[in-house]
Amino acid sequence: MDTTFIKRFIFTSIGRKAVMAVSGLLLGGFMLVHLAENLLLFKGETMYNGWVDFLLANPVTPFLEVGLAALFLAHITTGVWVRIEDFINSPGGYEARKWQGGRTIGSATMLYTAAAILAYLLYHLLTFRFVDHSMGFYQMVTSAFRRPVFVAIYVAGSAALALHLSHGMQSAFQTLGLNHPKYTPLIKVFGMLTALSMIGFALISVYYLMGIDLKAAETGAELVIIR
Repeated sequence: MDTTFIKRFIFTSIGRKAVMAVSGLLLGGFMLVHLAENLLLFKGETMYNGWVDFLLANPVTPFLEVGLAALFLAHITTGVWVRIEDFINSPGGYEARKWQGGRTIGSATMLYTAAAILAYLLYHLLTFRFVDHSMGFYQMVTSAFRRPVFVAIYVAGSAALALHLSHGMQSAFQTLGLNHPKYTPLIKVFGMLTALSMIGFALISVYYLMGIDLKAAETGAELVIIR
């Protein structure tokens, strides 16, 4: 397979932006799937641990993890590369360009939220992935969500992710040329809904921190605080 064209394309400004856009969209899709996985916590210990055990035993999972790591690396590398080019080529550097792309808080803070997400990702991996899992994943996760410091970090990471995606999703579609007067409003709505859904991560952690038993509410009883 001749990869010459691909290499040349990536080493162009348009190519780097395209790689950043595609990898960003795929990562956004992964976060939606990961949120759905986290919602399995509400199904109980057996369901959640069963799903995690299935993933760990699946021979495809290591390849998916390598692919996911490659997406993160590609997104980070091209993102940094594009920002450096912007800084070099623009009068006033990044400060002169940071409000471009809609003049929103999301577009203005892309660099900062990206750094916050990367820091949180490393913390998340050290907390959940590269640790002893003998107690079971359900107990490990819910125990972490009952620690105020961890929940504070988790909420901050979720907020940074939501803010990043609020601009990143629609910007990615625009970079790929998928913008049209008829479809652009729908793309913006989709991007904003995807961003807002990331707050779900924070709400799940706060739920366990507060120890609220919603099952009591479903039966008509008062909310029970589990301590």
